[in-house]
Amino acid sequence: MGVICILTLGVYVVYSSSTDEPTFTVQTLQGTSDDPLVKQLQFEFNDPESYKTDYEVTLKGEVEKKRTNYLSEFARDYSDVTDAPRSFRHFMNQIELSRYEQGKEVFGLHVNEDGSWDLQSWKRGTEKVQTYSLPKPAKTKGIYYRPFQQTKQKLYVQRIGDVVQKPGTNHIYVIDLKKKTVQLMDLPFQLTEEDEVLAIYQNRVLYRKMTNDAKTRVYLRDNSTTTRLKLFEVEDMWDTRVIDEGAVVGMTENMTETKIKWSTFDLRTKQFTQHRYDLPKRDLNEVQRFASTTLDNGLIYALIETKKIGTSILVLDAQTEEVRYEGTIKYDMPKSDLQLNGMTIN
Repeated sequence: MGVICILTLGVYVVYSSSTDEPTFTVQTLQGTSDDPLVKQLQFEFNDPESYKTDYEVTLKGEVEKKRTNYLSEFARDYSDVTDAPRSFRHFMNQIELSRYEQGKEVFGLHVNEDGSWDLQSWKRGTEKVQTYSLPKPAKTKGIYYRPFQQTKQKLYVQRIGDVVQKPGTNHIYVIDLKKKTVQLMDLPFQLTEEDEVLAIYQNRVLYRKMTNDAKTRVYLRDNSTTTRLKLFEVEDMWDTRVIDEGAVVGMTENMTETKIKWSTFDLRTKQFTQHRYDLPKRDLNEVQRFASTTLDNGLIYALIETKKIGTSILVLDAQTEEVRYEGTIKYDMPKSDLQLNGMTIN
């Protein structure tokens, strides 16, 4: 089950003097809410009796009440970079912007009408924003450009949806973040527009191909060998992220009421590992109202909401299965029943 964090127990209670306001209790079971990878988490609860009232709760037990109206909804920031400088928030709220995040680095890529690229990046927890104005790359016939991996000073971008479909045409661009240049990548073999590249490591390419019989195939390939990875072809793998400087690809599976399952693949050693974490047992009569898993920053964030227990939070290291944090958020609402809207990773 990997290395388990030292057990600590912390309870944070926030009390409101008004009997109409909820009381939130945050209980830490493992880890600490001071962990840099969890202390910025925010959980949003909504009052269905007064649907325009939201409560944002942190693992420190801090609560911020927000009332929404037409004007506030119109001006609401949906970019999930609320702690970033104003200029970066404004950039990320553009229409037709492609976003990518790896580690604590957030990238936004926008293609201008003249075909040139605007790229900005922001490191969470800082005021540092980098701006890149890039000339129009060669063979830019796509309708969408999606960053999918960062390795050291390079950002890889996939062109999607060519105006003219040409089989055997490479569609991967590499942005040199230090030199501020962009160029079509010289791959060891030819890809087609239907091939989705998952990761690039040195001279190896991990990609997903849709066959003529509508089945998915996953291959690891270089200029001399091709290896099919059948373990990546299960139907319920729904999210793929590059972690550990682009050398490891994490792929998560859906969470059930009893366990979380995910898989990792090390491109350096070609080692495939299946992971499983058994969730604590609970009363069979307790109805699960909300459950989700998110893979980000090399961590798996799992949320489970029930009326009796409240919202259970579990943060696991995707490679070691180490429990970085485990806790619950409970609430007491005198005249209503709150519901969890989701989690924000700032």
